[in-house]
Amino acid sequence: MPVHYRFGKYYISVDSQTPYHAFKNQSCECALFGYAVNLVTAEHDCIPEQILLNCNSIDRVVEYEKNLGGKYIIFYKNEEDYYILGDATLSIPIFYSPSGTVVCANSYQRIVEKLDLTPDSKYMKIREHGDISQAMPFDITVYKEIKQLIPNHYYDVNHAKGVRFVNSISKQNIISIEEATDKVLPLIDVLTRYYQSIFKINCPITSGRDSRVVLAFLLANSFNGACYTIKHPEHNEKTQDIVIPQELCSTIDVPYAMIADVELTKEEIDKMDNLLGKGNYSTRTLRIAKTIKEHCGNSAIINGDIIGQVGKCSLHRDIPSLFATPSYFRCKLHNYSNEAKEQLKIWLDEIRQSGEQINTFDLFSIESRLGRWAAQENLIYNAIGQVYLNIFNSRRIIYVWTAVSRKLRKKSLLHIGLIDKKASTLLDIPFEHDESIAIKLSKLNGIFYLLSSYLKYYIEKQLFFRRKTHEKTDNNSR
Repeated sequence: MPVHYRFGKYYISVDSQTPYHAFKNQSCECALFGYAVNLVTAEHDCIPEQILLNCNSIDRVVEYEKNLGGKYIIFYKNEEDYYILGDATLSIPIFYSPSGTVVCANSYQRIVEKLDLTPDSKYMKIREHGDISQAMPFDITVYKEIKQLIPNHYYDVNHAKGVRFVNSISKQNIISIEEATDKVLPLIDVLTRYYQSIFKINCPITSGRDSRVVLAFLLANSFNGACYTIKHPEHNEKTQDIVIPQELCSTIDVPYAMIADVELTKEEIDKMDNLLGKGNYSTRTLRIAKTIKEHCGNSAIINGDIIGQVGKCSLHRDIPSLFATPSYFRCKLHNYSNEAKEQLKIWLDEIRQSGEQINTFDLFSIESRLGRWAAQENLIYNAIGQVYLNIFNSRRIIYVWTAVSRKLRKKSLLHIGLIDKKASTLLDIPFEHDESIAIKLSKLNGIFYLLSSYLKYYIEKQLFFRRKTHEKTDNNSR
């Protein structure tokens, strides 16, 4: 059941199981929903008080927030001005109406029902020209009256709009792997210990590097949980994601389980349709989330999304900056509409006008891949009550990694450096290796990767429209 809290002239409704802390100071108020810790001081019980003691404007709150890590939403009131600020990657999604009635929610279906909205034909065209598991571009939804807040933005309630803030007004000085590793190690330790003080942790493990970095930090901070791997129908006994995790956990003597996908019932799908809207989410993601929920029970799980997207530039590698165009980013959205390209141009123009100097490829990974694509996953996990966390979710960590050369990051050198310093024995077991010659060629350099991205895009585009045509033909013949 939701709990309702008064915040100035508004009400905030939150679920009863997630922490909510609030503090007032004369004409100012601050509230925090979720889990947050100051990575510099390790404080976590009095963050709203600290914000009001140290901040007298939303700009100062934004500056303070960069020291926080976790999964949370901050509500801030200064006199009669109201603001909402999410965590570094908006892992709790925030949807809002950019005009008319002030309404904000972590699922846009709630706003749809409250305002009795119908989808916009232009935005529906974008949605229908890509798989439902892929993200919409920039901050739009299929409703003209609803937008989604993306990372590096706060919501100005009084003016009903998302406002971009700048992380770096000058080009970042390139730093070494060693320097970056030394800067983030103590910060990730603080967040890891904080999570383990609240939850029993289960760690999903694959044959890759991201999950192994997570495991390294858990082991270095008194890990008391277990590891698991999901065996999907397409896996066999020789699949690297099946073989390597078993060998790894056996070597380091960590409890491990291999679990199989569960089936979704009609009742479960109907319930999610009611919560998120029919056709608004990936049933495959829901199936995986349910599988994890049934296996993990009340444990929290730690994912490795951020270090994959930013720590090793998995989406862009070292493509030259001049190719950071709407056309290229549309490839990475896996969307086949011209309207998506138009929205990406608006997004790029906003970045240029703001003066933000963080690498545009990294901003796409943070704001679109994590802020929207991963947020869709978070939305499903949140909806079924599975705690889904990330030990890298802090701007103080992320924007250290963006200062490292992408040529070094793409080689997973940040991963290797972190594992070596936290649990070096994990390096004794080999990681996955590329089995496809095409994948190996695409990773040779940035130009090869760029060309392969476009080639893959146009092949998938043909398959997408061919599938759509078949579906239409089948429907007409019934």
